[in-house]
Amino acid sequence: ESGLASWIGGHLQPLAEVPPAVAVMLITAFLACFTEFASNTATIIIFLPVIAEMAVRVSVNPLYFMIPATVGCSYAFMLPVSTPPNSIAFASGHLMVKDMVKTGIVMNILGILSVSLAMNTWGITMFNLSSYPEWAHAGNNSAVIPNIHFPSLKSINTTL
Repeated sequence: ESGLASWIGGHLQPLAEVPPAVAVMLITAFLACFTEFASNTATIIIFLPVIAEMAVRVSVNPLYFMIPATVGCSYAFMLPVSTPPNSIAFASGHLMVKDMVKTGIVMNILGILSVSLAMNTWGITMFNLSSYPEWAHAGNNSAVIPNIHFPSLKSINTTL
């Protein structure tokens, strides 16, 4: 509501020069690195509106950037402070930070490449990413997430 996402999204306009497939990899890599130091949930809550606004400004289906960004926030493998399970594994005393970083960087790179490949192959068809959705037009500043209706669920609920 404050317009901060629009302002930041406007300053990310140079990403419009980059092909969308490369932008997906850059966004996912940035968020994967960011979640090494911050909570996964907090990271995506902060960055998802910005990413959606940026996608609207470059006329790309927002889900094309938002889905890999959301998945990329789960790539917190490198540091003990990334997630509680990492902290528990490190606290056992059998792992050193350099061991976690070596393994974690490989896992992050594989994860970024995997999500990029998935979004640019079956993801385009599965999520209909080749078309620009009506709910994402630039005039819609209140929400970028679609309001999805499931009419078939009404009949299921009445039988239950």
